[in-house]
Amino acid sequence: MINKLAIAAFSLIAASSAASATSMLSEAASPIAKITQGHGKPGDTATSVSDPDVTFRVLDSGKVERTNKRFGTAAIVDPLAEFRTGRRNR
Repeated sequence: MINKLAIAAFSLIAASSAASATSMLSEAASPIAKITQGHGKPGDTATSVSDPDVTFRVLDSGKVERTNKRFGTAAIVDPLAEFRTGRRNR
């Protein structure tokens, strides 16, 4: 019985995580969550509440630029790259 419950729980967790990665976000989601998960539009920006020096901006290419004014750093990431890679491996 425990084995059946463990298998059912594992199946449910695996299915729900894959479904949530491709589904629409709630309107209540934070602006940073929308941007970092690929739901932002070019030009959208958001500032971190916990660290106001960190900002996120959606570029024209759809990639996200994350800058930290305090440390003078910037990084550009593609929020959909992991999703695309995962889809090819299945």
